[in-house]
Amino acid sequence: MVAILTVFACHLWGWPSGGFVGVDVFFVISGFLITGNLLRMADTRGNVSFKQFYWNRLRRIVPAATVVLILTYVAAVLVFLPFRSREVGIDAIWAFLFVSNWRFAIEGTDYFQAAKQTVSPLQHYWSLSIEEQFYFVWPALIFLIGLIVARRAWTHGHRMRVAGIVMAGIIALSLGWAIYETAAAPTWAYFNTFARVWELGTGALLATAAGTLARIPVRAKPVLSWAGLALIAASLVLISDNSIGFPAPWAILPVSGAALVIAAGVGGEPTHQHFLRNPVSTYIGDISYSLYLVHWPIIVIVGTLMDPGPAFSITVLAAAFGLAVASYHFVENPLRKADRTSIRNAVKAIRTGRMATSRSTANIAVGVVTLLVISLGAYAVRPDAYENAAPPAPLTARSGDPSSGVDQKKLGPLNKALQDEIAAALQATEWPDLQPSMDAVLNGPMEAPEVADCGQSGVDPGPKCTWGNGPKRIVVVGDSLATSYTNSLRELPGVQVHSEALLACGFINALIKRASLKPECDGRKQHAIEFIKSTKPDVVVITDSYKPLPFVGSDRDFTPDEWVESMTPLLNEIRGSVGKIVFMAPPPSGVHIRDCYATRASKPPACVGRVPADWEAMAKAEQQLAESVGGVWMDSRPWFCSAGGLCPSFVGTTPVMYDDVHMSYPYGNKIAPVIGESLREAAVI
Repeated sequence: MVAILTVFACHLWGWPSGGFVGVDVFFVISGFLITGNLLRMADTRGNVSFKQFYWNRLRRIVPAATVVLILTYVAAVLVFLPFRSREVGIDAIWAFLFVSNWRFAIEGTDYFQAAKQTVSPLQHYWSLSIEEQFYFVWPALIFLIGLIVARRAWTHGHRMRVAGIVMAGIIALSLGWAIYETAAAPTWAYFNTFARVWELGTGALLATAAGTLARIPVRAKPVLSWAGLALIAASLVLISDNSIGFPAPWAILPVSGAALVIAAGVGGEPTHQHFLRNPVSTYIGDISYSLYLVHWPIIVIVGTLMDPGPAFSITVLAAAFGLAVASYHFVENPLRKADRTSIRNAVKAIRTGRMATSRSTANIAVGVVTLLVISLGAYAVRPDAYENAAPPAPLTARSGDPSSGVDQKKLGPLNKALQDEIAAALQATEWPDLQPSMDAVLNGPMEAPEVADCGQSGVDPGPKCTWGNGPKRIVVVGDSLATSYTNSLRELPGVQVHSEALLACGFINALIKRASLKPECDGRKQHAIEFIKSTKPDVVVITDSYKPLPFVGSDRDFTPDEWVESMTPLLNEIRGSVGKIVFMAPPPSGVHIRDCYATRASKPPACVGRVPADWEAMAKAEQQLAESVGGVWMDSRPWFCSAGGLCPSFVGTTPVMYDDVHMSYPYGNKIAPVIGESLREAAVI
C-alpha cells in the first residue's frame, strides 16, 4: 500500500522526492512472495513445475498488463499525432515482450529527467520487465537445486540453505555491479536488469530463511516492523532525483526497510502494525498492481491536455483509482482465478443472456462509473490550455546585456528579413503547411548523416570530417550543438569546415555525469587540441549546450563561473594557434517541440518559447570569457527569437527545433546565409 501511494504521489506531484523508491520496495516484496511459492511448490511436488509456475504468472500478470497496453495505445492514437502515437505503439510491443527496460536503456532515457523530456506513457513497464526476466531464470535455479538435493537425499532444510547460498551470491554480484554501473553510467544502471536483481534477490533470500525468521521473538517483531517503515520513510525524504548513487548504493535504504517489515511478518501477521492491516490499506494493497499499471499513462496523457493544478490532480486521481478498481475486479482477479469450467460457463451465460450480476459486482461498477464521472467533470471544467493561449509578454531589452532582446539596429539585411519572418510566425494561431512537415523533422535525422557520423563515439575525425576547399579554414569543437552548427557552416561559400565535435562531450575540462564517456571524450578533446595546434586554422568555433549535466560526484548543475573556469585551460592551449576564437551561442532552449506539438489539439501559441534565465546567465558568462581571450561571442537569438525574446516553433514554413535544445536540420540550412552574414559583420570571415 505504502509503495504504490508514494510512487503515485511522486509521479503526480513530485512529492515525496524519493517516492519512486516504492518500486524498490515492490521488488523486495515480489521476490519474497514468488520465491516462497516456488519453494512450497518444490516441497509439495519434489521439484518446480515450470508449466504451472509460468501459467500462474501469465494469469497473474499478462491480462491486466495487456489491457492497459491496448488502452494506452488507443488513447495515444486519439490524443497524439501519428509521430508520437507510433512511438507509443513501439513501446507497447517491447513492454508486451517484457523487455521494455532494455528499450529505455538503449534509447538513453533518463528516468529522473521525465519532466524535462518527452516521456513514454509506458515507461513504468520497465520494472515489470525486470521482474519477469528475473522469474524466467530463478525457477530454473531452484529446479537445479532441487535435483541436487534429491540426488544427495538431503532434507528440506538443505534445500533452503543451498537456495539461500545461491541467492546470497547473486545478491553480492548484482549489488557490486549496481554500485559500479551507477557510478559509470547511472542512466543505464537504472534500467539494467543485472543492476536490479539484488533487490528482488533480497526478497528471495528472506523466503529461503522463512523458518529462521519465524522464530524471531514476538517482542522483537514490532521493533523490526517500525524500524523498517522508518527506513522506508527516511528514503522518501533523503533520496531525490538529484541523488548521486541511485540505484546503488542508495537503494539499500528502502530495500533494507522492506526486508525488515517482511521479516517481522513471517510466521504470522504483525498484529501490532495497524497501519498496514486496516481495511483501507489492505484494499489499496489488493489493487496496487492495477493502480501501478494505469496511473502513469493517465498522468502522461492527461498531462499533455491539461496544465498542472487542482483540476488536473482530481482528473488523474479519480481516473486512476476508477480504472484500477475496474481492472482489479473485472480483469485481473477473474482471469487469475479462472479455469476452463468457469470460462465455459461464463461464455454460455453471455450467449443465453442469463448472466447474473451479484450485488457486490453492481456496487463496484457503480463506484467505478462514479469515479470516472468525477474525472471527466474535473477535465470538463479545467482552464482551457489552448483556446486562450497567447505568446508570453515580451522581454524588456537592456542594451549591452546578453539577457536583453535582439537589437534590431545591429542586424544586417538578411537578419532583418529573418526577424520579419519570426514576427509573422509569432502571430500564427493555426499551423501552416510546413515544408518539410513537423512529423518529417521529428522522425528524421538531427543533422546530415555524414556530420552526425563524425560526432559519434569511436569515429576518427579524419579527412571525411572536412568539407569545402575555401581559403578560410574553420574548426568546430564542442558537443551535439556544435555538430548542428556544422551543418550550417559548411554551406557557407569560401570556407573549409572541419568538425572535431563529439555528442555529449563539451569542450571543457570538467567531466560531466557520464563517466562511461570519459575515455572517448578526453581523447576527442585532446585530438581537437592537437589538430588545432598542427593545422593553425583561421577560426575555431566553440559551441556547447548551456544545459550541461552536473559534475560527477555532484547533484547540482554547473554555475556560469564554473563553466568558464573549466573551459579556460583548453582555450589557453589553443589561443596561440588560432586566428580567431568564436563562441557561437546555442539556440535558446524553451519549450520541447515533441511535447507541445504532440497532441491533436496543439496550436502554434502553445509552442512559443521564451529565452530562459539560465541561458541568459550562461550567455553573459561566455560573452565575458570571449572578451577576455580576444575572441568573438555570437548571439544566436536573432536566428531563433524575436526582439522581445520570443521564439516560435516555425519560421516561414520551416520547423525550427528538433527537440528542446537542437535546431532542426532544415532550419540549419535555412539560416546558413544569416549565420554567414553575422560572421562577416563580426569580421570573422
